Amino acid sequence: MEKSFTCSARNSRDVSVARRLSVVIAMAIVLTAASVVAGAEQNTFTKWVTAWPGMAGVVGGADGDGAYTGEVLKYTEGPTTVIEALYHFKGSIHSFTALVHVEQIGLKAVINGVVTEGWMKGNQVHGEYTQIKSKQAPNGTAYQGTLDIMAAAVASQ
Repeated sequence: MEKSFTCSARNSRDVSVARRLSVVIAMAIVLTAASVVAGAEQNTFTKWVTAWPGMAGVVGGADGDGAYTGEVLKYTEGPTTVIEALYHFKGSIHSFTALVHVEQIGLKAVINGVVTEGWMKGNQVHGEYTQIKSKQAPNGTAYQGTLDIMAAAVASQ
């Protein structure tokens, strides 16, 4: 016995509406993800080691042009060098301190942490840096990068 299927105008209209709805949902997801990234406050820095474990440098970006200071709290050298440090950004617009965990492989590093004092206290930070040559640094080596303060998460109700 042979069955035949027919597509009514209503069924094809339902499929068309479902396709359009799928596209709208996909666009909303993409725009939401983009707004989360856009919600971060990007700060730039160039830093170098002064008298160990101290650091100095310059900052810019969302916090404004200013001075960077920092202290290395823990340093474990290896194939992946792991550093715990305090970063102090003293910009012309905002100032903050972040407790950071750094993992450096070769000339590049990834930074994660939290703002412990000042502007956007309690927010997470994420960034990166690259080791560079610099005439500003006493030993000729500096680290140039970004430290983004992430937008605070909103609790669901």
